[in-house]
Amino acid sequence: MGIFHTILHPTDFDACSLEAFRVSRELGHQLGAKVVAFHVASPPAVVTEDGRVIMDPKASTPVDIWADYRAAEAAGPSVAIEYSVVLGKHTEATRMLVEMIGKNANGVLLVIGTHGRTGLSRLIWGNRAEEVVRTAPCPVLVVKEPA
Repeated sequence: MGIFHTILHPTDFDACSLEAFRVSRELGHQLGAKVVAFHVASPPAVVTEDGRVIMDPKASTPVDIWADYRAAEAAGPSVAIEYSVVLGKHTEATRMLVEMIGKNANGVLLVIGTHGRTGLSRLIWGNRAEEVVRTAPCPVLVVKEPA
């Protein structure tokens, strides 16, 4: 067994997250590790039993938020992938991620995308990847947005 048995990939479905997902799959394939893609959906979103999400209760049609990921998965190497959606505030996402890893951090690698913002845009939008690097109880690989 390799040094990592689980690669945890938090996502908000932007371009840098998709790149981090690609890297997660490649590493999972090479290391024989499973990949867990993790997303925090803000209330009033509802997660259905089959994992689809109703983003707005007024529009009760569930959406497969993982459609782009499943398409990317089909185009890449074969690796075990789990998709997880948790309800919570986006401001609490890092805390939820750290709790998800919990005391079982051995063998877990966190792969997160970043826009690589600096200056004023970083001040306005923040840098979740930096926050995760500081607080995660396991190794973190930060993947930059593709050029």
